[in-house]
Amino acid sequence: GATVTIMYGFYQVGQGNIERNRQKVREREIRYNIAPLMQAEADREYAQRERAILAKEAEIMKNVPGWEVGKNPYNNGKWMPRAIYDFSREMK
Repeated sequence: GATVTIMYGFYQVGQGNIERNRQKVREREIRYNIAPLMQAEADREYAQRERAILAKEAEIMKNVPGWEVGKNPYNNGKWMPRAIYDFSREMK
């Protein structure tokens, strides 16, 4: 009797593992399917934030001769996106 009970318990554990793996695969498929939408949303937010930052830069630096809005002041030739954290909230 004890052997049958132990075998049944291992069977149930195995079935639970199979179901859990199927659930993980389903969740992963869902994540992969919505990833482009999430990236598009992040890109849209980045573009809005970039436009606001460039407008603020243009306003602040309007009296500086030779200043080009949006140009990298370090002149290293590499494009790097701005930091995601908006520091202007801390400065208010």
